[in-house]
Amino acid sequence: MNPIISIIVPVYNVQSYLPRCINSILDQTFSDFELLLINDGSTDNSGNICDEYSKKDSRIIVIHKENGGVSSARNVGIDAAKGEYLAFIDSDDFIHQKMYEILYQIASNYSSDVVVCDFLKVQNENVSLHNAGYNIKHFTNIQALNELYTNNYKNAQKWVFLWNKLYKRNLFNDVKFPDGKIYEDELVAHKILYSCQILTYIDMPFYYYLQRSGSYIGSKFSRKKFDRIYALIDRVNYFKMINQQSLHDKALKHFIDVFFWYYAKAKFELHGINKDLKNLKRILNQNLINILKNPLIGWKQKVFITLFVINPSIYQINKNNL
Repeated sequence: MNPIISIIVPVYNVQSYLPRCINSILDQTFSDFELLLINDGSTDNSGNICDEYSKKDSRIIVIHKENGGVSSARNVGIDAAKGEYLAFIDSDDFIHQKMYEILYQIASNYSSDVVVCDFLKVQNENVSLHNAGYNIKHFTNIQALNELYTNNYKNAQKWVFLWNKLYKRNLFNDVKFPDGKIYEDELVAHKILYSCQILTYIDMPFYYYLQRSGSYIGSKFSRKKFDRIYALIDRVNYFKMINQQSLHDKALKHFIDVFFWYYAKAKFELHGINKDLKNLKRILNQNLINILKNPLIGWKQKVFITLFVINPSIYQINKNNL
């Protein structure tokens, strides 16, 4: 018999955090799962920790591979998964003991393609969460995609992040994570959401998102973070391809805001990035007509963007605004 849920955990050099992550999964009140630990070429003791846990619980499957990044590890996990549903956890995070019991119950009751829960950002402390009840709200695919562009940043994150969800397995039949990229969630979130018919959100924070400086997202600004800009323009193009003009306009406005923020950060904090900035500006140039037509972008900003396209040196960076 195949398990109902396959839980995929990419593992790379997280020996200090990994036991808590694994224990929180093994402590789940829902037990019909397999846990796929994908050791992505760890150079610390993480691989050995995975192997030791696999000896204690037959639900644990360990796959050792050469280092290829979190996207590569997730893809390996998806290919190996046997469950009807997929779930993802980052190896430095942990979860509430009832997370998958409740998410699976909701998925079954409402035939939801994806069930989304809330999350808490934590600083390595233990979390005590009492399940005092929760609200349930259903979304169509287009309604869920519009949640990416609310004024509430955390609300948008809930729909982008991969790990606070339970997915029907078939949603990943034609979706792979891009190898070597960070912000990989940004590259696939819109494709997954659009493939759904029913998405269900519950307002309980069952996932605990560890904030640590050693992670890619929490690290110092680098050219690698340009991956987010490329992910956001990919979303703009995707909405154009599926003829969702309103979402296209929102995505383009969001891309513009992030573009100039990152451009300023790069100009002020990085060196030797002229080629990168030229490549980024080329994307802006290619979208200028759509920017000028976009009703969500004000005329003053359109004038500025046009001048920037003509001569980017007009962009004056104020350190106090970064």
